[in-house]
Amino acid sequence: MTNNARWTIFGALLAINIVSNVALRGTWYEIVISAVTGLGVIAVVIDYLVRGRGHER
Repeated sequence: MTNNARWTIFGALLAINIVSNVALRGTWYEIVISAVTGLGVIAVVIDYLVRGRGHER
């Protein structure tokens, strides 16, 4: 995965998380969307730390 794709996915997931937290405040949809997008953001960061730095060297 290229850095551009990685950070585009990161930004999209973060934006979806923020919008859902504002729009769906206090509903169970917010919890589900926050959990899924949060896991996605963590996965992108882990991918960067594990594989991204190795490709830059």
